[in-house]
Amino acid sequence: MRHTMILSFLLFTMGFVLGVSLSSHYSTTDYANPESILGLLDQEFNMNRVTFANIFVNNLKVVLLLSFGGALTFGGLTLLNLVANGVNLGTLFYDFLIIRDIKTFLILLLPHGIFEIPAIVVAGAAGFKIPYELLRFVLGRKGEIISEEDAKEFFKLVAISVIMILIAALIESTVTLKIAEGLG
Repeated sequence: MRHTMILSFLLFTMGFVLGVSLSSHYSTTDYANPESILGLLDQEFNMNRVTFANIFVNNLKVVLLLSFGGALTFGGLTLLNLVANGVNLGTLFYDFLIIRDIKTFLILLLPHGIFEIPAIVVAGAAGFKIPYELLRFVLGRKGEIISEEDAKEFFKLVAISVIMILIAALIESTVTLKIAEGLG
């Protein structure tokens, strides 16, 4: 599990760095007008969309795609989605960096992000678990393809990530939303 967790974390981090880097070269946001970023926040925290159910379902799709999608595509979907989620966060971070408002970025991210980001990394580790065990079998490092213990660990990782996004969605739909409303 340690190897897949490290790989998952590194891919998400690589995506974040890539998002910051690409944003610095190909930005479409009008940084001279901080209102454009606030407009993006308005879209993100639209009162009609920011419900516990919408946030949870959206994040559940991400977790299921990372975990089960990765298991079915030998880690391909997991790799792509970890990097893409990192790029999204890195791009948003860069937008706030440019307008010198990292404080707002952190205030809006940390309440739910302390659960959501680790949930994404854990789901990514689950998505790499089955391919990792298959590779170990092919290389002769284990006797059976997928053991009962491997399956239990996979489902444990999925369950942990679902519980974490449940908590994150609850916080995002209440605490983070109230903070965003206070900023607007």
